[in-house]
Amino acid sequence: MPRLKNKYTTPQPEPKPATVMSAPVPYSFDLKQAAAYTGFSVWSLRQAILDEKLSVVNPKPYIIRRVDLEKYVDQRLHKVEKRMQKAA
Repeated sequence: MPRLKNKYTTPQPEPKPATVMSAPVPYSFDLKQAAAYTGFSVWSLRQAILDEKLSVVNPKPYIIRRVDLEKYVDQRLHKVEKRMQKAA
């Protein structure tokens, strides 16, 4: 038996690949945003501020520049790498 043609369908255009637009990274963060950005807890960031290991732009509410935050994270990672090398 021959295959029936569907008269009323039109060929669908191929879907275009979605363009992914990344959200711009903010210049500065409050304490909760900084914790979400780095993965550290709010309390550990607050302790770093009180120990003057992490500088802030505004003392209350704490406003932290992204550059300072990334510098702090890099310092912490460098310390961990040193400990791992000593243990090995």
